[in-house]
Amino acid sequence: MIKAAKVTTLASSIVLLGLSVSSITASAAELSGDITFASDYAFRGISQTEEAPALQGGLSLTDESGFYVSVWGSNVDFLAEGTLELDVMLGWSGAINDDWSTDVGIMRYGYPNTATPGSNFWEVYGSLSYKDLTFGLAYSDDYYLNSGDFFYLYANYSYALMENLSLDLHVGQNEYDDSSASYLDWSVGVSTEVMGAGLSLAYVDTDVDGSYLADSRVVFSISKSF
Repeated sequence: MIKAAKVTTLASSIVLLGLSVSSITASAAELSGDITFASDYAFRGISQTEEAPALQGGLSLTDESGFYVSVWGSNVDFLAEGTLELDVMLGWSGAINDDWSTDVGIMRYGYPNTATPGSNFWEVYGSLSYKDLTFGLAYSDDYYLNSGDFFYLYANYSYALMENLSLDLHVGQNEYDDSSASYLDWSVGVSTEVMGAGLSLAYVDTDVDGSYLADSRVVFSISKSF
């Protein structure tokens, strides 16, 4: 039953991807991208690079209705178990009115050179934003390493300290099927733009004990969109 459900989910996602790509190519579309250098790749508070730097980049094809297809990649370091993450997203984002907006979609996390069973997984996501405040939820029915149901509930807030400097706040709850593995992550940072490049500096932490990958750290990143 579980395998059948996953096959059905995968097939439905592929069909939706095909329909959305057809819709995008049939109407006005815009290609955009970004490249980022980060001192650490901290995903939901946990380092994916053994606390080493990461080079990341993504491309998005978006049509005028708000549908998009995106790919995103980064180096990772899972010791002998993989050095590359490559994700694919299909979604829709748009404004509800002048103050409210939303973003919903499905995402596949892929680790193409990792042989460990359960490394690749699917996640559905959605967020609702009011001005600079965002609430979001992501769900996977079989999270990383076949860990079962997983929910990620988070909130982000960006406060303009001055014209070109923002205070960025984040908190997220990682809720596993096995509640003993659940944990909280949070970050406090500042971001700005200099000569067209985005700069950010953030303090990242979790309430996980006994893992250096989840310890507090300061992460610096520089990014460029095109």
